[in-house]
Formats: sequence, C-alpha cells, structure tokens
Amino acid sequence: MSEKDKDITEYLVVFVAEFAKRFGLQLTQAFNYLNQYGAMLLLEEQYDYVHTQSFESIIDEVSDYCQRKGGNLR
Repeated sequence: MSEKDKDITEYLVVFVAEFAKRFGLQLTQAFNYLNQYGAMLLLEEQYDYVHTQSFESIIDEVSDYCQRKGGNLR
C-alpha cells in the first residue's frame, strides 16, 4: 500500500468517526450511510481537496451531497 493510500484510508476512518459524532450514529451506521449514497467513493476520489478543508466544512458538503442522492440526514 502506498503512502498516499495509507493517508486516504486514515482520513476516511477519521471522517466517518466525525460524521457519526455529528449525526449521533454508530460508526457502522455512518459508514453504511456514506457508502450507500456514494460519499465514500467521492471522498476517496477528491482526497487531494477534502483533506485540506476542515472536517466541519466537508461534513456539511458531504451531507448536502448525500441529501441530493436521497439521504435524509440533516
């Protein structure tokens, strides 16, 4: 696994934890929700941008993204 892949994995783990905390979810619930609406793939693909932003900001953006895809967390 490359160094960048490790960085992406670590970022995703922390992101899921922060997302779960924000919405009062268990980690598995948060991961499943994000995965269901394509946010995990989006975060991985856009890692170069998202890791330079605050978690608060990216959680807001990802939450909006998931809502546009049919998610119901607000």
